[in-house]
Amino acid sequence: MANNFEEDDKSDIDDINLDEPDEEPPLSKDKDVKKKLRLNLPQEEPERASSIHIVRTPFQKTLYYIKVIFLCGIWLVMAVLLPTMPLEKMEGFLTTIFPNETKTIIINPKRISRSALGLRAYGPFLVSVHASKTDAGVNKHMTAYLEKAIFDASGKNITNVMLVSNVQYFMLTNIEQMDYVKPVKVYGHFSMTNYTAEASEKVQLQLRMNTNIDRELTMKYFFERSLDAHTGIILGGLVLAFLYISIVWELINRTFVSIIAATLAIAVLGFMRSWPNVSKIIKWMDTETLLLLFGMMVLVGVLAESGIFDYFAVQAYRISRGHIWPMVNILCFFTATISAFVDSVTMMLLIAPIIIKLCEVMQADPVLVLMFLVIYANVGAASTPVGDPPNIIITTNSFISAHDVNFGNFMLHTLPCVLLALLQTYIQIRLTFRKLGVVPYKATAESELRQGVHAWERAAAAIQPYSPDTKQLKKVLKQKAQRVKEHIRKLGTRRTTTANYEETLAELRASHGIRNKTLLIKSVIAFAFVMTLFFMHSVHGLHQLSLGECALLGAIMLLILADVRDMEAVLGRVEWSTLIFFGALFVLMEALSEIGIIAVLGQMVEHVVRSVSEEQRLLVAIQLLLWVSAIASAFLDNIPVTTMMIRIVISLSQNKELHLPLHPMVWTLALGACFGGNGTLIGGSANVVTAGVAEQHGYSFTFKRFFCVGFPLMIGNVIITSMYLYVCHVCFEWHDPPLD
Repeated sequence: MANNFEEDDKSDIDDINLDEPDEEPPLSKDKDVKKKLRLNLPQEEPERASSIHIVRTPFQKTLYYIKVIFLCGIWLVMAVLLPTMPLEKMEGFLTTIFPNETKTIIINPKRISRSALGLRAYGPFLVSVHASKTDAGVNKHMTAYLEKAIFDASGKNITNVMLVSNVQYFMLTNIEQMDYVKPVKVYGHFSMTNYTAEASEKVQLQLRMNTNIDRELTMKYFFERSLDAHTGIILGGLVLAFLYISIVWELINRTFVSIIAATLAIAVLGFMRSWPNVSKIIKWMDTETLLLLFGMMVLVGVLAESGIFDYFAVQAYRISRGHIWPMVNILCFFTATISAFVDSVTMMLLIAPIIIKLCEVMQADPVLVLMFLVIYANVGAASTPVGDPPNIIITTNSFISAHDVNFGNFMLHTLPCVLLALLQTYIQIRLTFRKLGVVPYKATAESELRQGVHAWERAAAAIQPYSPDTKQLKKVLKQKAQRVKEHIRKLGTRRTTTANYEETLAELRASHGIRNKTLLIKSVIAFAFVMTLFFMHSVHGLHQLSLGECALLGAIMLLILADVRDMEAVLGRVEWSTLIFFGALFVLMEALSEIGIIAVLGQMVEHVVRSVSEEQRLLVAIQLLLWVSAIASAFLDNIPVTTMMIRIVISLSQNKELHLPLHPMVWTLALGACFGGNGTLIGGSANVVTAGVAEQHGYSFTFKRFFCVGFPLMIGNVIITSMYLYVCHVCFEWHDPPLD
């Protein structure tokens, strides 16, 4: 039976063997026998083997040319907009508005663009958000609008004053905090009527500002050229549609299309005369998350060399006795529990390689099981302030942390809902995928051999053709990859077979064990150090280091202990395409936020909440915040959505006319943003990381398949959360946290 297992497990790809020659080469008189590299290759014509020929149908050729022409058109737009748009240096001005006084500022007509003007201000404002068009009423606010002053023939006396723009309202912080609060950035957009920049010299454009507070207000302001807000939103929506169409239908590599979309969004900002400088773009990239990913990828890459993932896979197979569902259930609930204290991104980086090995052993679908795990990780991470990036953003906000939102009451309010969501997720998965543990996984030839193709191609790409030998080796590796691709097309779908449990376990123990115990001990020391720092990060007063800095310190520690000399091999295990995708996605979402797409969602929520009666406002606010944050997080990434929605939560809670408590809206936003990350592949950071690890092992993690699995589960999560919040905060009014 063992022989049969070896035959079944034999690869379709010939190995590159380093072994002794059959005869001693008569090259020298000494007795030194040199090893040589023997490549076991079938005899083929070199021209045929080295050529990479893709056969396309006429329809595929048409689609290919359409795609190339379309991408060239996009490149042409970027190539024209980026170099030709004028880069204007904004000049800031300080001003003070006194009580019961209207400040008048004369505006140069050259600043007007397309009958619109943008205003950016820094001061003691409540939240960094686009100005509201609704009267702030009894709330402390600053009012701004544009007027046209018409002079007489002498040009000295004003004969008439006309309002030529919409009125903007900027919410102000409490008067007691104005002297020491940090300046907050706000935006205002003025659409003008009855005025053109080519007006007569007898017409003067003025910015008028006043407040309803009984003390002076000092701020710094900038004028910006501005497109009409609707035009910017339409352009931003087109960029977002291009990104999703390309990813959903797999027209372009997702890393490449994210770079194109981010560049397009920056070009749109330039078209709107709101150029971001390089330092601002770098800040958009969220180096904290990228540093965390890089450090953990290095740690996991070195740890994998010890063979610990193979060992864990064998032990999991032994514990589950070869049954798939017990293994999946244990791993899913374990992942959900640990993700509450170790962020879900780190958790998936650690556990994904183990799951892939285990699924290969048990003939289970690795992609489907990984999807289950990342969904459980996102749900479990919602229960604590450190489990998911949106929760970290919410709880570290200065306004929210100052209003008694801490680790204890956060977990007290979110944990019951998370437990209900985990139960709902388990039931829904078992009902939807009943055949997972009954019908053996059918692995196509492509899925079985893709790993080998990936290995050959990466090896060929890593070789620099500096000498004839390296050129020949690079050519041979490319030939090998192409030959396997041709073999894939010839093979059909085949069913994997599993030997009986005892013999399979014996074979696995013999071939999948710890390969380097010394490296394993060093890796455990480094990981223990990192995990200790992670847990300290969740304790108040012990989080001076960010999570990314903790991961980087651990990676440096492990590289020192392991005495790694081949850094290229270590860096080769880092998923650079995933890091680049994250960086480009962060830039894209922040650019769309600058354009105003995300702000529109917040304004819609605020408008609807204001329109209902006082008795229904809390119910409407909770349901709107939950569903808008969940759906938006699924399609726009939950990090920028959380950053924007938290401003809306603060604004609603500080509006004295609405009388809305802060804490229920905080729990609502946290649960909605975390659960919404399960909706699509790019909805959560852990999703993208898991997809990168799977593709590194040769398994395709597509947007469409994740959507089919994750989106129905996300809808179920949000429905459960909606009922939970209704019972707790509308029926029983459990608003204020009992913990200090």
